[in-house]
Amino acid sequence: MALLSAGSWVSAASPKPVPDKLVALTFDDSVKSHYTVVRPLLLEMGFGATFLITEGFSFSTNKQDYMTWEEIAQLHRAGFEIGNHTMSHLSVTAETLGRLRLELDGIKNRCLEHGIPAPTSFAWPGNALHPGALPILAQAGITLARRGGSPEHPYEWGRGFAYEPGLDHPLLIPSAGDGRPDWTLADFRRAADQARDGRIAVLQFHGVPDRDHPWVHTDPKMFRAYLTYLKTNGFKVVALRDLTPYVSGHPVPDQPLAAAANRRARRKERMLTGIIKDAGTGKPMAARVYVRSTSSGVWHFPKSASLTGFAVKYDRQSGFSTNSIEKHTAVSAHPWRVELPPGACEIRVECGKEYFPETRTIMVASEDIRLEIALRRWIDLAREGWFSGDAHNHRAAAEIPANLLAEDLNVALPMVDWTTSSEISPAESPQSDATPREPKPIPVDATHVWYPRNTEYEIFRTGNKQHTLGAVLILNHTTRFDQKVFPLRSIAEKARAEGALFDLEKHNWNWSLLLPPILNIDLYELANNHHWQTEFGVRNWAIPGAAWMNLPDAGTGIDTERAWTHYGFQTYYALLNCGFKIKPTAGTANGVHPVPMGFSRVYVHLDQPFSYERWIAGLSAGRSFVTTGPMITAQLGGQWPGARLTGSSDSPLATALSGRVRSEQALQSIEMIVNGDVVQTLTPLNQRTSAGSFVHELNVPVTLRRSGWVALRCFENRESGRVRFAHTAPWWVEIPGVPHRPKKVQVEWILQRVEEEIARSSPLLPDSGKQEFHMALDHYRKLLAIAEP
Repeated sequence: MALLSAGSWVSAASPKPVPDKLVALTFDDSVKSHYTVVRPLLLEMGFGATFLITEGFSFSTNKQDYMTWEEIAQLHRAGFEIGNHTMSHLSVTAETLGRLRLELDGIKNRCLEHGIPAPTSFAWPGNALHPGALPILAQAGITLARRGGSPEHPYEWGRGFAYEPGLDHPLLIPSAGDGRPDWTLADFRRAADQARDGRIAVLQFHGVPDRDHPWVHTDPKMFRAYLTYLKTNGFKVVALRDLTPYVSGHPVPDQPLAAAANRRARRKERMLTGIIKDAGTGKPMAARVYVRSTSSGVWHFPKSASLTGFAVKYDRQSGFSTNSIEKHTAVSAHPWRVELPPGACEIRVECGKEYFPETRTIMVASEDIRLEIALRRWIDLAREGWFSGDAHNHRAAAEIPANLLAEDLNVALPMVDWTTSSEISPAESPQSDATPREPKPIPVDATHVWYPRNTEYEIFRTGNKQHTLGAVLILNHTTRFDQKVFPLRSIAEKARAEGALFDLEKHNWNWSLLLPPILNIDLYELANNHHWQTEFGVRNWAIPGAAWMNLPDAGTGIDTERAWTHYGFQTYYALLNCGFKIKPTAGTANGVHPVPMGFSRVYVHLDQPFSYERWIAGLSAGRSFVTTGPMITAQLGGQWPGARLTGSSDSPLATALSGRVRSEQALQSIEMIVNGDVVQTLTPLNQRTSAGSFVHELNVPVTLRRSGWVALRCFENRESGRVRFAHTAPWWVEIPGVPHRPKKVQVEWILQRVEEEIARSSPLLPDSGKQEFHMALDHYRKLLAIAEP
């Protein structure tokens, strides 16, 4: 084969015609998973591939993340091609050209030492290109070299064009796609399906997984899906060296990057580079970014423009409602970039609950665009000792830090273990994350942290039958649960021994009302995973509400957002009236549902500096309020929610409600609840603050004549008739001689629910489950005997 100089021929032979569906797989950086994960999958599928080897990064010492040379040799003996990626992962620039040959020879010599032929394929490290390297590569025996998708596409996109022999220089072969952690099957297909009409799709991957370089990580499950697509659709999958018959005979282009320049020139997209700043400090900040082309309705997802930054894509559509979508990117406090087609485009930026959102409409034309958006705070609750959390989400561990910062959310409790079958323990469930982690908080910074030991039993399959019971969460435990769901008491004993909290999750699961007396439930999601920023989408789900609740919109509780919210309130009040000291919490199931992390959140008040341990203790104590928008920082008798107020038997307890109710938009109403009844409705003053938000100062005399509980709730108007709310945890009231009694109508309804569930599920329950369900029934029957009319 002749030297690859401009205008020369690669070979005297005529090139073979390129068949459709010809794909070359390439894997960079010597990652351990190339041997442990990729190799067996390729052998299973019967695919070829090229592994591009470097001793860069921590190759010499880190054998958890990088292959040994013996493993590389085994790849060769298994029939795969071993290519050259330089000894040190050298970025090829004008300054480093003098070192390139030595770097190439280093890998070549290592290969020969281990019985591997001298490499003839090469991949440009870091996608850094320099034309002066082409004769050096040719002299080193390299005949085919793959670059990335740049310069046609930005490197971070992982996109590219298929290789066109005769147009592309054989030492500058583009990758049609470079696997990214946010790739979907559609992204992979976009790359692979370019293999037609004389073009070859050369696909680039790094680790599967890649722990050392998470920005180019590929999930093993997705990788199997990619290979399955190739296999099912009849693609021919080969190594780079196998492309030689289709390349030999083509002239080498006089201008090495002319084809790339022509492709780039034909593209109409323009680059938007943005950065988000705090209007008060002027400092860059993390945020949630929505980008949508106005005319087409297509959503776009930015990438970080910094190697030290992040941009985590979230793209969900509800399975209950196609109109309920959430399509955003959590970006770090760094510049970010997104390619946009010509025309109008809307950019919306948000950061949690305490900043005003900002929206910009831009017109994309012939020039790139730079955009700076400043977010204005309307409240700073951390300065007042309030710290927020999402106590129910399903995000992957690697994505949690980005979302904590972009949402200014202080605590996240992901369901690391999760089972949906009564016959499979969470520790054994394929839906669980078995990564070994110590039972201690994982900090992102001084005030943002997540805890890695939380479990969800969400039972959709009971025994051997599809039969829904419902969900319960166990928060803040220390070891994994290897128990099946029954007996529930066994779970309770383990959880209590480890200092865990039980969260009832949602109120209208089939088994929800049986669990409080069995598990001594601690928490109740008043703001839950059916409260979304997008359109309310989960209708006619599970058990409807009762007529005595008088729900808004003449609703059943499962038909409108407002009715769903009040159905949750009324069920919570009924349980409080039954004597259960349950505190409110909030969660989103972000990771499953179309909702940002922390859209529903719980704020906990701390008298000392923030720590996870203090926060979880405050949550357990009920020193809290939940919200989907407005903020209630109120005291009763000078004490925060969760406190106990004691009166005397001689006279009513006279006290006062003080504090503030604040909101981004105008408040609709403020209501004081005593033992489940609205005893006072306040008309909000909606005074404007200097920041432009709204505030109502509280100074309300309160007279309490009987034991029970007090809470405060409020509602905030939003566009299109939507409503956001906040609700405090209860203050507990004890008046000697005047006990708190359950309400008959509430207990009768609970008993009906419990009896119906026992009849429905008993045929499928083990004896222990039947006994526990009947124990709950007996508990409520005793309450009925003392209930007030």
